[in-house]
Amino acid sequence: MSDRQGYVRLARRVSLRLLEEPYLYDRWGDELYELNQDALEGLKRCRGHLTLEQAGLDPEFAAYCLEEGLLELSESPWPMPLALGPSPSPSLRYLELQITWRCNLACAHCYLGPAAKIDLPVEQIAALLREFEAMGGLRVMLSGGEPLMHPWWDEINALLAALPVRRVLLSNGLLLGVKMLERLNCDEVQISLDGLEPGHERLRGKGSFGKAVAAARAVKASGRDLSIATMVHAGNLDQFGELDRLVRSLGAMEWGIDAPSLSGRLAANPELAVSPEQAASAMAHAYGGAYHGGGGGMACGQHLATVAADGKVAQCGFYLDDPLGWAEEGLWTCWERRRPLAISELRGCSKCEAAMDCGGGCRFRAGDPLGPDPVMCAAYGITPKETT
Repeated sequence: MSDRQGYVRLARRVSLRLLEEPYLYDRWGDELYELNQDALEGLKRCRGHLTLEQAGLDPEFAAYCLEEGLLELSESPWPMPLALGPSPSPSLRYLELQITWRCNLACAHCYLGPAAKIDLPVEQIAALLREFEAMGGLRVMLSGGEPLMHPWWDEINALLAALPVRRVLLSNGLLLGVKMLERLNCDEVQISLDGLEPGHERLRGKGSFGKAVAAARAVKASGRDLSIATMVHAGNLDQFGELDRLVRSLGAMEWGIDAPSLSGRLAANPELAVSPEQAASAMAHAYGGAYHGGGGGMACGQHLATVAADGKVAQCGFYLDDPLGWAEEGLWTCWERRRPLAISELRGCSKCEAAMDCGGGCRFRAGDPLGPDPVMCAAYGITPKETT
């Protein structure tokens, strides 16, 4: 068969999404391709029942999609359904599911506080995933607690098998053995690594560092994408140079570094807190593209929601005390209650020259929902008083 002959359809890893604009989404690469109307209409016809010529795609665009693996060809018809519903505005692109509050660690910085035997029911998880897909969702993040401790993890993992969104597991790594990875229906695993051995174990307990590093290596060996999440604290400030080399040697595609807020267990361990300047210096080591913040002149959380293990739906995990509603009401219903914040509404940010780059930072870390985030101000060399 010629490279340009045969019946054409979207590759299994891509989906059409009607967000604020039409997009083609590659969930393996976690990449959005914005489409004009002609490209959208042409791709809607690529359902395996027409040849490339019959689909009527622009030849140059079709060649690009084939070269990038976004379209597939077959010698015989192989029809596929097209699910393409509208998204809310703003679109809900990223969903964190805290599927359980059980945990096998007692981390000194955990904002959720003590672990609890509270689990999101499998039936509710299934309903949430169906609705998230129908709303044009892109990335679901399974978190906890430790998500692998959910009593019905195997059933949850089965739900992920055919889910056409990017599936990300957020784990401490202690339960991620080879057999677990062989069965895991996720595209990416994020491992928490909070320093070298002394720094990591200051937060997570003795023996946890080696297991986290081993899990990271096992993820890479399994062929999945690996990302690393690190929390800055007083016990790891002097470790970021060497930690940088370790993270890169592990082959992590992304390294997210964050500064803690004095909530949950960290409130009982204030000696671990760091200054905004110290946090900003450490966070400069971060790399990678996944970002669930704002954009288009809007503050953080523009496209993100969290569902907690107890069923609360919130704008993110830090706002469970002020939920948008409950999972049984449905994601769309809860999402419509959210009031997005424009950067122009933030005191001290509206006239700041760095505001569009930093996005106003984290609203929870700012303390005041409309105030500046001191960590991001430090990162850009600005004192909050200068931005008033």
